[in-house]
Amino acid sequence: MSDAVMSCEHSLAVLTADAGEVTGDERARARLHASRCPRCSSAYDTGITDVASRSPHSPPEAAAPLRIGLAIIAGVQLALAGPWLLGHSIVPDAHVAVAHLTRDGALGLVMGALGLVTAWRPRYVHSTILIGLLVGAAQLVSALTDQHTSPARPSFEVDHLLVVLILLGQFAIAINLARRATPTRGPTAPILRTR
Repeated sequence: MSDAVMSCEHSLAVLTADAGEVTGDERARARLHASRCPRCSSAYDTGITDVASRSPHSPPEAAAPLRIGLAIIAGVQLALAGPWLLGHSIVPDAHVAVAHLTRDGALGLVMGALGLVTAWRPRYVHSTILIGLLVGAAQLVSALTDQHTSPARPSFEVDHLLVVLILLGQFAIAINLARRATPTRGPTAPILRTR
């Protein structure tokens, strides 16, 4: 039977069905259809990932705890950065210059927002990591510069560890997504490509 007879809906239903629910011939025809159909090819990739994640042998999903942890850290960063942006500090340190606080507040708001975006939509993690690394580098350079012009107590600078924790959380989510995208089941039948 030709793959032209198989509709997109039927093909996707076959590709996302469990192994015992469809015949090998039907699955091969559905794969052939997906390899030729632009609409089905991306859905086919997603379907295979979904099927692999439903497998009883798949590793436990750590994405939810990572996302919740990152959201909490990002929330703490935002809570600290808001007052900094206005020249005030929740952390007691009367010797920090207002310019230092407002700059750290702006950078902290960006990092907190990046952490929340990553926790909310992990698919954006590669972009948020890149921006986070740039913000982290800017904060490191400015912290080193500030130590010479208007030193702050180490207790105040420890708050910048939140930036490091947000970046580590982003990297952990990126690694988790990469592991989940890698199929954990045995070899599958190859997709037949004909001209």
